[in-house]
Amino acid sequence: MNTRAEPVARNVIIIGETLTGGVVRGSYKYENADENPEGTSLYQWYLDDSPITGPAGTAVDLRIKEEYSGRSVVFAVTPVASTGETGKEVRSDAKKVSSDFQGISHGENESSFLKQVGNFSVHIPEPSDRVLVSTGGVFALLDPVTQQSYIHGQSGWGFPVPSDIINFLKNNPATRFFSTERDFGALVNNGPGNQLLVWGTNIPATHSVKLTDIKSVYSNRVCFAFIYKEGAPGSDRIGAIGLKGSGDVIPDLIQRALWFDEPVAIHATENAFAVRTVNGKVYAWGNAANGGTIDAQAQSYLDNMFVERIVAAAAAFCAIGRNGEIVTWGVGPNGGAIPAAKLESILNDGGVISVTAATTAFCAITRDRRKAVSWGLAGEGGTMSESASLIAVRGGVVMCKATRWAFCIITERGEAEAWGAPQYGGASLTQAVRDEIEAAVKDTQPRPADSKGHVGSRAITVPGVLSLYSNDVSYFLLSQHEDGRTRAVVVWGAKEHGGEMSSGVRQSLMASMIIGVYCTNGAYGVVGAQGPVYGAVMVWGATLAMEDAGEIPPELAQYLRSDVVELYSIKRYPFYQAPPPIPPRPDPSFAARRRDGSYVLWGGNVDNQYYKPEPE
Repeated sequence: MNTRAEPVARNVIIIGETLTGGVVRGSYKYENADENPEGTSLYQWYLDDSPITGPAGTAVDLRIKEEYSGRSVVFAVTPVASTGETGKEVRSDAKKVSSDFQGISHGENESSFLKQVGNFSVHIPEPSDRVLVSTGGVFALLDPVTQQSYIHGQSGWGFPVPSDIINFLKNNPATRFFSTERDFGALVNNGPGNQLLVWGTNIPATHSVKLTDIKSVYSNRVCFAFIYKEGAPGSDRIGAIGLKGSGDVIPDLIQRALWFDEPVAIHATENAFAVRTVNGKVYAWGNAANGGTIDAQAQSYLDNMFVERIVAAAAAFCAIGRNGEIVTWGVGPNGGAIPAAKLESILNDGGVISVTAATTAFCAITRDRRKAVSWGLAGEGGTMSESASLIAVRGGVVMCKATRWAFCIITERGEAEAWGAPQYGGASLTQAVRDEIEAAVKDTQPRPADSKGHVGSRAITVPGVLSLYSNDVSYFLLSQHEDGRTRAVVVWGAKEHGGEMSSGVRQSLMASMIIGVYCTNGAYGVVGAQGPVYGAVMVWGATLAMEDAGEIPPELAQYLRSDVVELYSIKRYPFYQAPPPIPPRPDPSFAARRRDGSYVLWGGNVDNQYYKPEPE
């Protein structure tokens, strides 16, 4: 009697960061001594050793829910051969779920102009699973199926990859990717420790920076900064590498201060860094004007407060204390200096509960009455219009979101107004848009979705959830019932760049269960469930002819009708100048990750393609 060999699952791991909101994938290598191909293997996810029930718990992908925070998830596979033999269940190592990444809260990341988690992006943060990470022109992929790294995109944006690094990543794939606008960092295992491999336009050919035993990695536009794992007493706690004068050199004074006060997280403007410590202190370095130097007055205030959060504009930092105190530094007119009258207004209302940054301005929401106060460049969101001021001073703000050079607030009463550069979403709202927003908000009893009351882009309502999104030049408000059904959609701003949608798109959104919303510089992408079909993609905004991704290429439509898990984007950084009269064509793109392990890329700076990685 012939006995066939049992199949075996090896290298069972979880690909992706277990952060709330993200979608991670269970990954493994199937082996069978008789070379019988794999049949329908069985998957099971565990939460603190208890099986997650239902279809979600037995799929290869797992969306990390907010209620998983603080607990651990494990992926398990029972391999099954096509001839029927079943192997033993093999489990991955446990991964702890968090709502923060490397000490940066979701609110700090979302509210800062340049995103703060070492993944180059603006406006809507990239998916938290980090399976795909992008520079301003290249995607880097940690593929869950092949367990290999793949990097594709435009030359000069972190591509081509040095041949020695390519060969190394084939043998020892990255565990995490990080990016600046034109550079990549790949964290790889190295025996009991790790190593950060770096390459790109801003990485010096020779350096003496220690790139081993790294705990966490951050980036500004042109540099990486990192926190080391705990080392010997008196050793450096942080390091940096990148463009000269932009955060690559850390003063010895800061290193010595961190010997006695451990770093928690590193925050970034365009070309400067600020490290926040366990004891609530802040130290900055990099480009002196753009936040790398803290002026004497700001330093005096910082010395007498415990800093809990930091939000960054392009060239200025805003630190928030545990009692609502606020301190700014950087380019004064661009938000680095808050006018005395506005500071007094904030302090008279209990300090701040939250702060949102545009490129060159900040908007704070006060603690007591949730009033809005903005400062920075006058025509770019720093000075409110009269109509915005009337709404802001009445308080009750529950949502605040920025485009490049504008802000929009929405109150619990359904009032809404935008201000800033008119071509960039700062034009006063039309009466029709006001009416739509009021209908979506009024009588829903909205309150900030954040557990600590921080005002951002989401609000909890009696019927469900309100979410406010933006790109460079427009806004998208989504209202959903508690079960996920769409209740209302409202868009405004630059019409060709997402501020207007066709009747077909609107009707499709209203009939869909929207799962995720994403953006490029001038377009929006939505992943939703349509009846029994999961993962349908809908887009609108700047078209392919405009070198954007607000239109799906006909030859790729079949791959985007279903089974898409997440969208990722390549975005361009705004030119650091006064807003031009017409929004530029920044050349961004989308990438879709599908359930079957394939990907779809389209837009301005990629070859429109269906792509399925093959093992090398």
